[in-house]
Amino acid sequence: MMQLSFQTKARNLLALQGILKSAKVLPLMLTSLKELEANEAGGVLEEIQKCFSGENACEKLIVRSSSKSEDSAQTSNAGAFLSLSNVNVESQAILEALRKVGASMPKLDDEILIQPMLEHIAMCGVAMSADKDTLAPYYCIEWDKSGSNSAITDGSAKGLSFFAHKEAELPKDSTLKAIIVMLRELESLFDYKFLDVEFAIDSSGDLYCLQVRPLVVKDKLNLYESLPFSALERLQKRIVSLQKQTPDIYGKRAIFGVMPDWNPAEILGLKPKRLALSLYKEIVTDNIWAYQRDNYGYLNLRSHPLMHCFLGIPYIDVRLSFNSFIPKALDKKIASKLVDYYLDTLEANPHFHDKIEFNIVFSCYDLNIPHKLKSLLSKGFNENEIKRLEFALLELTNSIINPKKGLYIKDLKKIAKLEQIYKDLEDSHLPTLDKIYWLLESCKRYGTLPFAGIARAGFVAVSMLNSLVEIGFFSLAEKQAFLNSLNTVSKELASSVATLTEETKEEFLSKFGHLRPSTYNILSPRYDEDFRAYFDLGAKEGLTSNESNFVLNTKKLQSLDTLLSEHGLKISAKEFLEFLKRAIEGREYAKFEFTKLLSRALSLIGELGVYYGIPKEEMAHLDIQNILNLYASLYSKNPKERFLEEIKRHKEEYALTLSVKLPVLLTNAEQVVSFLSAEIVPNFITQKSVSALISDLSDTELAGKIVLIKSADPGFDYLFTKNIAGLITCYGGANSHMAIRASELGLPAAIGVGEENFSKFLSAKRIKLDCESGQIVVL
Repeated sequence: MMQLSFQTKARNLLALQGILKSAKVLPLMLTSLKELEANEAGGVLEEIQKCFSGENACEKLIVRSSSKSEDSAQTSNAGAFLSLSNVNVESQAILEALRKVGASMPKLDDEILIQPMLEHIAMCGVAMSADKDTLAPYYCIEWDKSGSNSAITDGSAKGLSFFAHKEAELPKDSTLKAIIVMLRELESLFDYKFLDVEFAIDSSGDLYCLQVRPLVVKDKLNLYESLPFSALERLQKRIVSLQKQTPDIYGKRAIFGVMPDWNPAEILGLKPKRLALSLYKEIVTDNIWAYQRDNYGYLNLRSHPLMHCFLGIPYIDVRLSFNSFIPKALDKKIASKLVDYYLDTLEANPHFHDKIEFNIVFSCYDLNIPHKLKSLLSKGFNENEIKRLEFALLELTNSIINPKKGLYIKDLKKIAKLEQIYKDLEDSHLPTLDKIYWLLESCKRYGTLPFAGIARAGFVAVSMLNSLVEIGFFSLAEKQAFLNSLNTVSKELASSVATLTEETKEEFLSKFGHLRPSTYNILSPRYDEDFRAYFDLGAKEGLTSNESNFVLNTKKLQSLDTLLSEHGLKISAKEFLEFLKRAIEGREYAKFEFTKLLSRALSLIGELGVYYGIPKEEMAHLDIQNILNLYASLYSKNPKERFLEEIKRHKEEYALTLSVKLPVLLTNAEQVVSFLSAEIVPNFITQKSVSALISDLSDTELAGKIVLIKSADPGFDYLFTKNIAGLITCYGGANSHMAIRASELGLPAAIGVGEENFSKFLSAKRIKLDCESGQIVVL
């Protein structure tokens, strides 16, 4: 086979004409400003019209740049120069287009590429023969079916993405198969494994190669060899084995997700380091989560870990989660039927993966539940089964909200003990290792266990509050007024920040100093460790909170009393409102208190690293069990040697974690090696982390800020000259222009976060953009 070398955009395509068998290359002609100036313009126009006549006849042309300074292995300069589409072949406008495109490039002899406009586009996109950031061995295909030939690069596409390990079998889908066959042929022709290819498919099904260039590899993390296919095959086997049912678990199959239930993707990020991941398992998802559900009247699932680690990526066992929301009192046949219904609903609606309790599961009674449960009639449930589920939920909910013996009240009392426990441990003369052990043990018993219970009560409270709006008892304004009347930790923090001065700084940090944006991440500084990174004493705008008093008149209270009684809820209206208040406030309070112990434990782990001469960046790769095991075990090797051995092994595994691609929702083992993704999952660029003020384009001072823009259009290229700290776009895919440019420049970015997240980030003041773990945290 003939070996080709990369040249310019135009000459790469010219070399492929008549050689590329797996796809077509459109006819093309080259010129330059130098040639235009040397010859009469009319002669060039005549040559163009002659070139695109006969078999190559067309009505419209596309005029593109083909500079020597773009599309190289050092820099793509994607979108840096002009391209003009839909230029009339019979018009003098083509000369104007040629001059404009030529003038956009740095040199007179830079080539101008002229081709027919491809008509009747059924699908267009970008295909890469490796992950553009890590160079991991994946075929990455992103496409759009709008008929636009620029939707992918300008970020307006509402399309799909497909990822396949390069050793995976060819996909069954004929279109995807054809694109991968083209990629493989191009890899062979250019003898290069890192390609970036633009393609299109017309209505006749013909595949066209529109552009081929080398992916920029300079200064990139090269994980091409870090992901052996055998690792994915082992994971496939494990997922197959996890599909089997144990006697105490309902549901015919398993599904795994990164966002359901205790949502590790939000708390830890998609790819956390070992210490953060193991801490979350230790104090929440291995045992504590199940103890809480059992205590609150749901199925006993103790000994079942909720979270699995798939090649370093945390996944929730969604089948187990669904089981954990089944009331103990519910008939086994109904319970089994219900879990299968939940699983079917999630598989049919994968976009519910981060909101299963709101859109799928019936986990508590609320004032609209009789109406909601009627939807089960069309899903194979009968009236008797629905009524029995309703009563089981009512009984369970009454045990939670009981004004005197409510389960959450006991949990609030447990949380209240944490302050003294923390003080006693701080005042003790225990060695650092022993303090870490007892901080985490106390955190579990008096922190995350009651927190999980109060969080459950908080969910019940919010469901109840929402249901009052759903049935028309409260207006949205009344609901908001109630929420504004609450005194939460977040509101107190915002108020303290709004009045923060150099004089009040010490008092502020004594209360809030333990907080860190990524709660489980030792590399995320506490407020008292890096105050200036989080707070600006000179700017207080936007931090004030709305406060209101919420009082129901006597008539409304009496109506609420009647409503609660009619539903069988054993609580008065005043007690009910007090429950809503205490449960919602309590959730934040409980988290605030238990994170004191967790945050202190992380600080001590850092100190332990200093003692052994191991920096925090290395300690982040240590499993918490490597530390806790030393409390009751003494080995011949000193701890430093053991730590260093474990860190080395975990870092090697983390390189694999960074290279692997998995869907946010795993429904079958085949998805481990290749999968289709239509989810709104941000595309994180680089492996960097940055915390900074956020800004939109109305701000005149962008330097040092994370800038938020709607789309990934090339028109925003000027932002890269503003010394910005990072970039977030509402729309755009992994292969959009801004994604490519940010990747080349090493600028941390999140491309395509979706409208909901974009609005949330836009209303924030400061955020942390952690691309390595795939996490965006509002500070």
